[in-house]
Amino acid sequence: MTPDYITFSNIIIDDIVLWDGRTYMGTLGGAGTHALIGMRLWSDRLGFVATIGHDFARAQYAQLEKLGIDMRGVITRDNYQTARAWQLFEPDERRIEVMRTKLEDFFDYTPYFSDMPEDYQRVKGVHVQWGRDFEELIGLLSQFRQANSQVSLVWEPALEHLDGQAEQFIPLFSQLDLLSPDFEQAEMITGQTDPEKVVKALLALEASRVAIRMGAEGSLVSSSEGEIWKIPAVPPAAIVDVTGAGNAYCGGFLVGLGQGLTVVEAALRAAVSASFSLEQFGVPDFGTSLFEEAERRLIWAREHVEAL
Repeated sequence: MTPDYITFSNIIIDDIVLWDGRTYMGTLGGAGTHALIGMRLWSDRLGFVATIGHDFARAQYAQLEKLGIDMRGVITRDNYQTARAWQLFEPDERRIEVMRTKLEDFFDYTPYFSDMPEDYQRVKGVHVQWGRDFEELIGLLSQFRQANSQVSLVWEPALEHLDGQAEQFIPLFSQLDLLSPDFEQAEMITGQTDPEKVVKALLALEASRVAIRMGAEGSLVSSSEGEIWKIPAVPPAAIVDVTGAGNAYCGGFLVGLGQGLTVVEAALRAAVSASFSLEQFGVPDFGTSLFEEAERRLIWAREHVEAL
């Protein structure tokens, strides 16, 4: 079955070390995995485009299977060791990531558009965190657009894309249906520090929709129509692992856009997705009670939106 939504991103195996000495080794992570967790609350037709090595363990496959995703786009590369990283947590939720495998291999063995199953070109939406430079990234987005003019494209920046002048982002932003940086990344792109000025500066760079993620302070969402909305951070049952909450947010937002929802309604689903990603290490169990709780959280979020 062709997925409705895919992530074109990465898989990383996280070895997690908490400040109190507890460890969670071999946890399935990476931007793509967390984005899929965010999507899964709102869609069960998902696919993954990412790279693994022959060392990818059965335990990690089992975690992916919990998501019920189409795995045809997960490519096993010869001579590649699956990306692995230490995730070191401080008591104030600060996180330090240290790659345990070669960063050069992480980029050199990345998947490309031509590696993807052909029917993935017909999906409703794609989450993207990929590419070594602007030229490579813009080329990928153009390939998706040429194959399917109706596809929704959501991009969240990575550090390697944040060293250019603001005007250099225009060819990239103009292809997106949603740009979603965290606040620090948005400051780096725009040179602004006031949240509302940051939003307006990104829209001036031809972003059609912007969602700036601000952690516990929620998110600021706007579109080319000009209104700015403060979306609340939905309270989780407990904060266990902050890794990947932003990715999950983007995944939830993508499904909302693909379903034709307004920018606010899509953002509300994104906030709900982020709240669930905070509650456990790895992939949650998607059962009836979880989906019912998602609907309750969505109602709460809708009641706490602010128009700025």
